[in-house]
Amino acid sequence: MLIAYRPELENPPREGGFGVIVEKGLVQLAPGLNTDVPEQAWQQARQNSEVKRLMQIGAIEEVAETETIADVTTDLNVLANLPLAEALRTIELIHDEDLLLDWKKREGRVRVRNAIVKRRAAISEGRA
Repeated sequence: MLIAYRPELENPPREGGFGVIVEKGLVQLAPGLNTDVPEQAWQQARQNSEVKRLMQIGAIEEVAETETIADVTTDLNVLANLPLAEALRTIELIHDEDLLLDWKKREGRVRVRNAIVKRRAAISEGRA
């Protein structure tokens, strides 16, 4: 199961991971897209009140596995018009450092600019 965790959307914003204890251990989410969350464990974790709260504010999101780079527009003006959570999700899917840099030049929201910087760093360090 794919689970996106965006700690920067919490109030106050955080940078670290998040964990929930379930019957068979711990469901741990790192910032960004988590691809190795077991389905059964996630269903149990969804019942946790903190997970529910984070899902309501968009800090935790179940991501459709069919979403690909082809689904993401590369128009420079579109990112600025997207809601915060959608802009952050779009940034996570992009692997083009030049496009990210162009978006950063046009973007005024601090959280989105920070997400672009983190994404570019992940790409250049080989973590993306």
